[in-house]
Amino acid sequence: MSLFQFFFSRYKCLVYTALGHENYLRIVHKLAAGGVQFRTKSYSKQGNQFGSPAFGFFPRNDFTQYDIYVKKEDEYKAQMAIHAK
Repeated sequence: MSLFQFFFSRYKCLVYTALGHENYLRIVHKLAAGGVQFRTKSYSKQGNQFGSPAFGFFPRNDFTQYDIYVKKEDEYKAQMAIHAK
């Protein structure tokens, strides 16, 4: 989180770190169904199955990291939504 976001964003509470797009979408759908507003910060590191840069002909693994932030007052509601069956 940048210094500007830390001081001026209302979304400061990290509730989940998802690795990969599918895991991220699963959590986001749960938060949306629970009525929880959130913000996401993503970090991407792409490569193929051999650890070298992808050149288009090797399958690509998804190494993207998504940090999901909520307002402090919504932390409990977000955790309940994330862990609901």
